[in-house]
Amino acid sequence: MTTARKFRVLLVPDSIYWVTGTIAKAIATANPWIDATVVSGPLLGELFPDDSVIAERFDLVHFICPYASRDWLPRLRSKVPVVTSHHHVTSWEMIAHNVEGDAIVAGSSEWVHDLEKRGADMSRVFRVPYGVDVNLFIPATRGSRDTIKQKLGLAAASPVIGFFAKRASNDDDRKGTDVFVDAVFKLHQVLPAAGVLIVGPGWQELVERFKSAGIECAWIPFVVDSRDIAPLYHALDFYWVTARVEGGPVPLLEAMSSEVCCLSTEVGLAREVVRHGVNAELLPMDDSSAFASRTVALWNDPDKRAAMGRAARETMLTDMRDYDMAQLVKAVYVRALEVFSERNPGVKKAGVPERFGTAGLATGEVPLMAFDEAEKRKTRMLEALAWSENLVLYQDQRGAALRLIVSAWRDNPLSLEPPRVMLRRFLPESITTGIVKLKRKLKGAA
Repeated sequence: MTTARKFRVLLVPDSIYWVTGTIAKAIATANPWIDATVVSGPLLGELFPDDSVIAERFDLVHFICPYASRDWLPRLRSKVPVVTSHHHVTSWEMIAHNVEGDAIVAGSSEWVHDLEKRGADMSRVFRVPYGVDVNLFIPATRGSRDTIKQKLGLAAASPVIGFFAKRASNDDDRKGTDVFVDAVFKLHQVLPAAGVLIVGPGWQELVERFKSAGIECAWIPFVVDSRDIAPLYHALDFYWVTARVEGGPVPLLEAMSSEVCCLSTEVGLAREVVRHGVNAELLPMDDSSAFASRTVALWNDPDKRAAMGRAARETMLTDMRDYDMAQLVKAVYVRALEVFSERNPGVKKAGVPERFGTAGLATGEVPLMAFDEAEKRKTRMLEALAWSENLVLYQDQRGAALRLIVSAWRDNPLSLEPPRVMLRRFLPESITTGIVKLKRKLKGAA
C-alpha cells in the first residue's frame, strides 16, 4: 500500500567524506520513497541530545558505521527500528553489538557467512553489496590518461600501481601494506620506472620510503569531493588489493568500472565479482612475488591487460551498479519494521511505501531532509569540522584539515565553532592550555 508521506530514514556513516558516506548517499539517491537525512556518527550526540527526538523525526535509523551503533543501539531499540552493518571483522568485541539490530546488512557473502558462524539470527541478515557509480567511474581515454599522469608527475610510458585507502582504516595491517610495499620493491627491480599512486590520508612514512628508494610515488592525501577521485583512476595501469580483511573493497569496484587491470587477494566482494584471468586476477594472500610477477607479465601483454579491463567494466555495468545495489535496502527496512513491531507491539511506526515518486537528489548531494535551512547549514559546518579534527588527530593531515576549517568559517562567518577548532588544533599546546586556564580564572572571578 502507499502512504501519505515518504519514509523518513536517518543514515549514519562514520563520515560523509569517506566510503560509508558515499554508501549513504547512494541509498538516498536510489530510493525515492525515502526522505533521507545523513548525519555522521560523531555528530549524533550534538545534533540529537535526546534520543526521543530521533524517534519523533525518523521512521528508521540505519547505522552504516558499525561503531556509532554501540552507544546508540541500546538507547533507540525501544523507540525506532534500527538497521546495523557488518562490513568486516578485526575486533569482534568492538562490533558484536550489531547482531542486535532489527536487521543487519553485510556487504558480501563472506561476511554473511561470518554472521551465521557467530550465531546471528539469519532471518534478519541481508546481503547488500556496495556497488559502484558506473557513470562516474568510467574508462580513461588516451588523452586523459597522459594528462593525469603528467599532472601527478608520473611517467606516461611506465606502469602505475594504485593503492587507495586511509591509514586509520588499516587496523592490524588488514590492508596488507607490508605485502604491497614488498611487491612494489620487487616490481621495481624488474621495471625500475614503475610508479605508485597512493590516495588517502596518513601514508607519509610509506611515501617517503618509496621515494627514498628511487621509486616514483604520487600521493593525494585527501579528496574533499568523492567525485574528484574518479579521474585519479585514469592514471593507473594496475590496481592492487593486497588486503587480508576487506568488506568490499570499494576501490576495487571503482577501478574495475574504470577498466583498470586489477589484481586482488580473495577478500570480501573480490570473491564474488572477480572471474580469475577474465576480468581481473585473484592472487594468494601474503604473496608479494605473485603481485610483482603477474604485473610484469600483464604489462608485457597489453592486449590481455586491456581485455581484462573491458571485461571488468562489463561486470560492473551488468552486476554492480550502485543504484541497483542500494535499492536492495527496501527488503531490509521492511524486515526491520517487522522485528521492531514484534519487540515493541505498543509502538506504532510508519510502514514502508510500495512506491513514491522519482528520485530527486542531486548526484553527490548529502541529504538532510529532516532539517530546516539553519539546521542544514549548521550540520554541514559541523561535519567539516569533525572531519578536520579527525584528519589532525588520526591522519596527520594538518593542511587538508586547515582548508576544511577555513571553508567552514567562510560559509559560517558568524559562528565561533570554526575558530575554536582552529585554535584547539593549530595553536601550540602551551598557548591553548594558557587560554583554558585564563577562561577558568575569569569564570571563577565572575
